[in-house]
Amino acid sequence: MKKSHRYIAPLLSALVFVAALVVLRHELQAYDITDVFAYTKTLSTQRVILALFLTALNYVIMTGYDYLALRYVRRPLHYGKIVLVSFIGYAFSNNMGLSMVAGGSVRYRLYSGWGLSPGEVAKVIGFCIMTLWLGFFAMCGVVFLYEPMTLPRALHLPFSSVRPIGALLLALVLLYFLGCSLWRDSLKIKAWNLRLPSAKYFGPQMGLAFVHWAMAGSVVFILLPPATDLTYGGFMGIYLLAQLAGLLSQVPGGLGVFESVMFLLLSFHVKGPSLFGALLAFRGIYYILPLLVASFLFAAQELIQKKDALKTVARALRR
Repeated sequence: MKKSHRYIAPLLSALVFVAALVVLRHELQAYDITDVFAYTKTLSTQRVILALFLTALNYVIMTGYDYLALRYVRRPLHYGKIVLVSFIGYAFSNNMGLSMVAGGSVRYRLYSGWGLSPGEVAKVIGFCIMTLWLGFFAMCGVVFLYEPMTLPRALHLPFSSVRPIGALLLALVLLYFLGCSLWRDSLKIKAWNLRLPSAKYFGPQMGLAFVHWAMAGSVVFILLPPATDLTYGGFMGIYLLAQLAGLLSQVPGGLGVFESVMFLLLSFHVKGPSLFGALLAFRGIYYILPLLVASFLFAAQELIQKKDALKTVARALRR
């Protein structure tokens, strides 16, 4: 019975992925694929450069998660090392399912090589995940309450707008803040003693996450064709809901799930071929390109660590 549990999450992710592909196929049947790629060719150099710049800046912003986490466990490192681990970790986790495993394994491999214990690495990973999700919840809550878009009936949800979702997510963030402020006891789970960060980290956590998610959404927004009836606030509500669906699905990078929700909610404002072309460009700029760079950096770092280990062994043999 225990062995069967291992396959439940991957199976559900696969089913969600297939369902998303069916939705996308249905949505794209009315369009010519050549029109989709034609739109990507019409993107101006300035817009592509701005999207690349915002993507790079956003990955720099995300290094703040690891910086705060290392302060939390009282093991500060040189900022250059933090940038390397954070960039590789988020580039891997953004493109793979079970992001806690993907980004966490990279962090464990690199941080442990710089002297952090397994317990400290686990706390760093937990802090980063908590900051990412709680900041996302807070951003969704504010946007969904400020500009509560109407949900299409095709989603078959028990409510007509995203306002109840926003209220629920903000309540979770408030509960976390109260826990950080009032509950100082440790929670023991097997061999682990878990304790919430103090309330002094709450402001920086939320600030970093707000900037991160707003900037990620901006990359998509500038790649879309101009739409006079679509405001940035209205777009962010759609973008965050699509990201929420992708994150919950645990499909690698939310592939197909994110695009399906974006299609369902944005097709009223943007023509299908242009929308899909913009999403393809976003996928390449924000996900695939950083993954290629991170893979190269990770391989280079592995070679450096092995070279250092061989030098240490050689010195020991000489003695």
